[in-house]
Amino acid sequence: MRKAKNKEVTVRAAGRRVLKASSLLAIGLGAVLTFFVVALAYRLNLVWEVPVGKVRVVSERTRDVLADTQGTIRIACFMDRRHAMFRPVSRLLQGLRRTSHSVAGAEIVVEYVDPRWDLTRAGQLAAWGVPENALLFERQRRRIVVSLEEMVTPGSPLQTREVQDSRVRGTGLGVFRGERMCAAAIARLTLPYERLVVDWVQGHGEVRFDDYDELRGFSDIAREMKRDGFELRGLSLPGLAQMPEDNRMLVIAGARQALAVEELRLVEAYLQRGGRLLYLVSPGVKTGLEPVLEKWGIRLTPFIAASPQTLSGAEVVVTEFADHAVTRNLGNASVVFGLASCLEAVTDPAVMAGADRPQVTLLARTGKDGWGESHPEVFPRQFDAQSELRGPVAVAAVSERGGNVAKDVAFKPTRLCVIGEADFVMNGTLSARANANRDLFMNAVSWLAGIDVGTAPSLGGDATLVTGFARRQWLAFMFWAAVAVPTCVFLVFIVMSLRMRR
Repeated sequence: MRKAKNKEVTVRAAGRRVLKASSLLAIGLGAVLTFFVVALAYRLNLVWEVPVGKVRVVSERTRDVLADTQGTIRIACFMDRRHAMFRPVSRLLQGLRRTSHSVAGAEIVVEYVDPRWDLTRAGQLAAWGVPENALLFERQRRRIVVSLEEMVTPGSPLQTREVQDSRVRGTGLGVFRGERMCAAAIARLTLPYERLVVDWVQGHGEVRFDDYDELRGFSDIAREMKRDGFELRGLSLPGLAQMPEDNRMLVIAGARQALAVEELRLVEAYLQRGGRLLYLVSPGVKTGLEPVLEKWGIRLTPFIAASPQTLSGAEVVVTEFADHAVTRNLGNASVVFGLASCLEAVTDPAVMAGADRPQVTLLARTGKDGWGESHPEVFPRQFDAQSELRGPVAVAAVSERGGNVAKDVAFKPTRLCVIGEADFVMNGTLSARANANRDLFMNAVSWLAGIDVGTAPSLGGDATLVTGFARRQWLAFMFWAAVAVPTCVFLVFIVMSLRMRR
């Protein structure tokens, strides 16, 4: 009897040992399998993202751009898959492709080309002048290249020479703004011309786009324009018979001297031929363009906008915007003006009669408690009903004639945008980043260029923080996450089991 019990105990002990050994073997095999799965996923750069709530990958502006574009757009991602920026770029491209399937517009086709493996296709892209770590957008034999440097905020660690290497040896945080660049490239592909040349008039005391003064300069807004694909160049009007043939837009910003008669005729003829003009007013200065603007339905008044809605008493905060492509997405934003001239829409039947009359829209206005001040240097400002302009008053307006034309047609409708001051986008004002001044200006520039989609806050694809981990750091992270931590937990479990058994 005792022998039978001893044998049964021995069998049970052996069974427990076999079970324990089998459990340990299963745990070990599971750890090894987990390690190889993670390593394979890292090697193949496999990504599985779980959607959380209703957050979209791209912004409403990008959705509008895709909805406004027709045909197939092919995007070639010419990047090393080991690059630290490949993941945010590929995530953005996946978002663009999914969004194109949900809107009745462009169809996005994405191709990934790794220069290490896809040698034939990589050679073809290199022959087209596409550098490594860049995106190539194609539509109907037109191509636009967006490099990785353009998609990363200047000054971030990802733009150092060391990090530009495909292996990314640098580390740190950066800001990825690829969505904006991709949306701008897609919008440019829909235009009938390839280059967006902006002629910035000089010679009358205008502000310069290459002025880097931290307070009064305009280099920040010029940089924004260049990021959106615009080419800026200075233009002197005297001696010109007509505007340059590759001109897509004329900017007259803060002129402090009057234009000559020949220059005024040149600008007027340019508008008659379907030109695009952005005019930033210098309050209190007569440039001679006032009669020209009135012919297009916009009148400059001698009053300066004032309102109780202000920051320090000298500025005017504008929060009321018209339903227009320039301001449609600024409903919850505010634009801050210093000394802005008041604008009016011309109602003279002699000017605004006929089927082809200009269509004028007052873009931004003060509230009903605002007014046009005749003595802006006197504080506190008070409204005088006898001599001043009753509110609400407008500080920005647009005029368009012949706008019911498809954007891919060679004929261009005339478009004008007049804003009551130039200083609202100088470097000192934009550095605060607490207003929509930048958005209003860039929306106006895009609309003048024929891109009728305004800006909107991004919901993931744009302004995304990236870690900038190098390959070795990713391997270290994978080791600690898949091997070291589980092993420590397993050892603790073994120790606790042995102590409980004793």
